[in-house]
Amino acid sequence: MTQKDVQFQPGAILHDAIVGSFRAGGRSFEVWCADHGISPATARNVTFGQSKGPKGRALLARIIDAAGRDVVRAAYEARLKDHYESFKKGGA
Repeated sequence: MTQKDVQFQPGAILHDAIVGSFRAGGRSFEVWCADHGISPATARNVTFGQSKGPKGRALLARIIDAAGRDVVRAAYEARLKDHYESFKKGGA
């Protein structure tokens, strides 16, 4: 599977992976939004999947690319694995 094949499911796990990826690069999600004229609330809505139209999907791709697609993918996959393991053990 190549990085282009990864299908990110918007939601809390993806949002955390994106914010964490910005931080890992010494940057801030909110500062990136401000620098690009995007309301942080709008960007959060996109990462949580509340804006799924063409503009929302395009903005999500921009955000993921800005955060570092490979870093987001690694963080996203790690968080999914942790979530799955917690679920298997009876957690929420």
